[in-house]
Order: sequence, then structure tokens, then C-alpha cells
Amino acid sequence: MESQRSFYHTSFVCGELFGASDRYRLFREKIVPQLLTLRPRLEALYCENNGRPGIDPVLLCGVTLLQFMEKVSDRRAAEQVAYHLGWKYGLDLELPYEGFHPTVLVYFRDRLEESQAERVIFDGIVDLLIELGLIKRRGKQRIDSTHILGYVKEMSRLECAVETLRLALEELAESRVGQRPEFWERLWALYVQSEVDWRLSKAERDSRYRQCGQDIKELLEWIDTHGPTLGELESVKLLRRVFDEQFEVVEGKLEPRIKRSASSVQNPHDPDAHYAQKRKTEWVGYKVHVVESVDPERSAKTKGEPSENFITEIWTSAAGQSEMAGLAEAVSQQRQHHGMEPPAMYADAGYVTEKTLTQAEQSGMELCGPTRPDPHKGPFNADAFVVDVENRRAVCPQGKTSTQCSHITDGYMGTEYYRLEWGSQCDECPVQRQCTRAKNGRRLLVVGLRHDLVQQRRQEMRAEHYSQSMHPRNGIEGTHSELVRGHGLRRTKYRGLNRVALSHYFMAAACNVKRYLKRLAFEMEMGRLSPA
Repeated sequence: MESQRSFYHTSFVCGELFGASDRYRLFREKIVPQLLTLRPRLEALYCENNGRPGIDPVLLCGVTLLQFMEKVSDRRAAEQVAYHLGWKYGLDLELPYEGFHPTVLVYFRDRLEESQAERVIFDGIVDLLIELGLIKRRGKQRIDSTHILGYVKEMSRLECAVETLRLALEELAESRVGQRPEFWERLWALYVQSEVDWRLSKAERDSRYRQCGQDIKELLEWIDTHGPTLGELESVKLLRRVFDEQFEVVEGKLEPRIKRSASSVQNPHDPDAHYAQKRKTEWVGYKVHVVESVDPERSAKTKGEPSENFITEIWTSAAGQSEMAGLAEAVSQQRQHHGMEPPAMYADAGYVTEKTLTQAEQSGMELCGPTRPDPHKGPFNADAFVVDVENRRAVCPQGKTSTQCSHITDGYMGTEYYRLEWGSQCDECPVQRQCTRAKNGRRLLVVGLRHDLVQQRRQEMRAEHYSQSMHPRNGIEGTHSELVRGHGLRRTKYRGLNRVALSHYFMAAACNVKRYLKRLAFEMEMGRLSPA
């Protein structure tokens, strides 16, 4: 990194120990120069002439990349910088460099998160791959999502309410407010100095739960009356949120809510970790959408040839967010940060809906993937009807044309749809009882405004070559496996949506660097690429 180096620099002392295809040499020659181009943006995150000189942020970027490439902790990464010859050489350091304290990496991540620069390393690597032609701005892509387990304990309603109240009481105790409610000592003894006994019977747990709700209600009422400024404390805001999610006042009596929304707080130590269920998988945490480049027309790879597909976007969302929202956000982020406009996107049925097909048609992108079948089984579901959306009519399986079509706008759900109706034709129909259960014996059919796109896709799925045309999507599961096994994607070590998203950008950048370096090493070994 310096223009003039000493004889103790690793390039002089041990440069011959690392061959042309060694990953540390390739990291030093190919990745570090790209990280240097990020210096202006990184330096903007620091203050000039404020305290002691900071550690070079470019060095911290390189250390973070190697840390996530080799899946090591902060303490181990700091030790590697000081004692590992490969890391010193890859980072272009002096041999006597003593390193830094592990907390420096924590503060570096804090700085990136606070400055909303979570993507800086990931975007820098993607820009390098675009410049090298390994990622095409108009190249085809594939997308899929997977679940992320939160770094918190799964709590019952009682545990969550009690723990949230305990955190609020502790922060209120530190706020140095002179006046305390008359029931303060009781709450402190019950929720701070004691714990919930897991051996309680169901009746005792229910009684304790109702008592906790009543105590939260009294505390919030006292804060609203005697200490409005205390309501701005984060723990008090969280306590109010948990109370509203778990309890309600019915006819002047406090009652537990029968149902909690999926976005409710599951653990006060990470309010962003939500409950979700996908088929048979249940989890508390987050969801991540991974987008990867793919070339369906490329010929078969040589045995042992590394992948030349790279992650172009990784978007972290709440656990309960739909695939539709994830697809729209992933495409938008790519367009905003790299100017990418994929002509085609391969996805599974979770991403292919009437709404996403409409958006893809409007943007000029082909959304490749199966759509889910009609949830209603039997010979008289929506798939059995021939719907002409343009002319607002449909033909039933018995050949009868609908007599009326209404355009319905549902303000509560925020949806629009067509309601097609059949009149007297249904009275003499031989399959009337199998087709409808309406009291008047008339059939109704509800379809979306662009049901023609769904109908067309379902027809394409019946073609013989359709399954073969979807083969390019299959490799995304392998990318998920690589991120889970090689980088620890499945269970996050961080709390909070922003910090979890930051770690996912690091993982995606590390995955891309590993693939790129393996590709370079393979090309050199095959004689297709000469050492620089």
C-alpha cells in the first residue's frame, strides 16, 4: 500500500513462498487493488483530526473479507493478521506488523451500519466482476430465498412480556428519575430479582401472565402521567409495543389477545426477529433473497471447473415478507447500484404470481418459473374455465358464457379483481351441484385483472420441454448450500435487521471473491491464463 517499502515487507521476505495460483497471492494482486479504489468513500466515514489516527479502513475491508472467506471470529481474525504469513502477504503488510485489537472490527462494522454503508465492500467486488466481464449488466439471473435463524432464544408469551418489562425497569432505574411509582419495589422484586419458574402449572402461568399484563399497564399509565419524557426511552417504547401486541382492554377488563401477528416481538433482545412458517419449516429470525448470474446457453463445464456464476444481489428482509416483495426489491437494488437490467429471471413458484408477472411484463423482463396451481381442487376450479380478461367474460367447462362481469376494488385489502357471474344457464346444468354451493345455484368466478398471464403460464407448464427450460434455476440451491456451509448463513451471529443484512453483504462478497480466485487458479493450471 506504500510507495516505498522496507526490506521487511512480506513481498521481499516471503514472496517466493506463494505460487502464482495461490489464493493469498491472487487476493493481494486482484482484490486489494480494487479495495484501494474504495478509499475515498471509506475515508468519508471518518472524522479528520479527531482523536488518535484510525486504522486504515482499506486494511479493515481486506481483513473482513478474509474473515468471512475463512469463517473465523473477530479474535481469530485479529490473530491471523498478526501471526498468519498468508494473511500478511495477502493484505500487503510489513512482516513486523503487530495487528490490532479484535474490537476494532466491531467498531468498523458499527461505523458501516451507522453511515448506511453496508454495501460498500459487496458493491466494490461486484463492480470489479462487471469490469472484468464476469457479470453482465444485461445477463440472465436466478433468485431464491432461504430462512435465517435469529441469534435469540424462542420465548413464550409470558417469557417475552416478563423479559421486556425487566429491561424497561432496568433502564428506568438508570435514568435517575427522583420520583418512583408506589409499586416500584414490588415490580423490581418480581421482575428483576426473580425469574419465571418453568415448573409452573398452566393455571399458574396464565395467572402470572395476566398479572404481568396488568403491571405493564399500570407502569405505562404512570409514565404517561408523571414522566412523559420517559416514554421516549427505547425500552419503554418496546414495552408499549409488546403490551399492544399481547393484550387488549375488553369492556374495561384486560385480556390477552387470542392471536399475535407474525410481525410481533418474539424476543425483546431482537425485536426485528419475527416468526414465520414456510411449508413445514418454522423459525424465528429473518429471510434472505439471493440473486445469482447464470448463462443458460453455456456449454457443459470441464470436470472440476469452478463456477463462473456470481452473486449479484443479496437482500435481507423480515421473516414474514413475501417473495413478491423480495423480487421487486432485489431488482430495484441492482438497478440502483449497478445499472443491471436482467432480461430474464429464473425463480420458483413463490415468486411467480399475477402481480410479479404483470410487473415483469411492464419492465420488459421475462420472469421464468412455474406458477402455483389454483388452491381449489376438483374439475371446476379456475383452471377449468377459459377466461377472456380483455373482453371480461369467461366460458365454463360446460360451454356456457358468463352473463355479467364486475370490477371490484377492495379498499381494505388493497386489491382489485373481476367477479364473473353466470345467470339462468346454471339452472338446468347437469353438474350444478358439483360446480357451485351457492344457495341460488349460480356460479361465481373471481380472477385477477391480469389472469390471462397466469392462465398463459399454466398452459406453458403443460408443455413437454418446460421442465428442461427451467434447468438453469436449479443451481441456486447449491449457492445457498455454499453460503450456509462455508459462511454460516443459516444462523446469524448478530441482532437487528441492519446488522444481519450487513453480515450477509460480507458473506456474498466473500463468496464472490472465493469463486473468482478459484476461477483464476483453475485457468492458470489449465494453461488458459498466464500469471500476471
